[in-house]
Amino acid sequence: MEPAATPTRDQISARIQDALVEFGADSEKLQPEATLEELDIDSLDLFELGQILNQEFSIDVDPQDFVDVTTLGQAQDAMLKQVK
Repeated sequence: MEPAATPTRDQISARIQDALVEFGADSEKLQPEATLEELDIDSLDLFELGQILNQEFSIDVDPQDFVDVTTLGQAQDAMLKQVK
């Protein structure tokens, strides 16, 4: 069995966006400058998203990375910084 290929930043960003839509966010509002409040995304959604990224891409997301996060772009950056 071959090891899984390292996911690209684009693949991870696409999965983040897909998950947020699954959580109920309006796909047309998913812009980097959109606030998490505008998207109705809370800390539990971010935690669940971290779990999804861990399961699908073996990315360890630390909840502390989201302490000062207020926008979608900041949240994505926090998750993507874990990609080697």
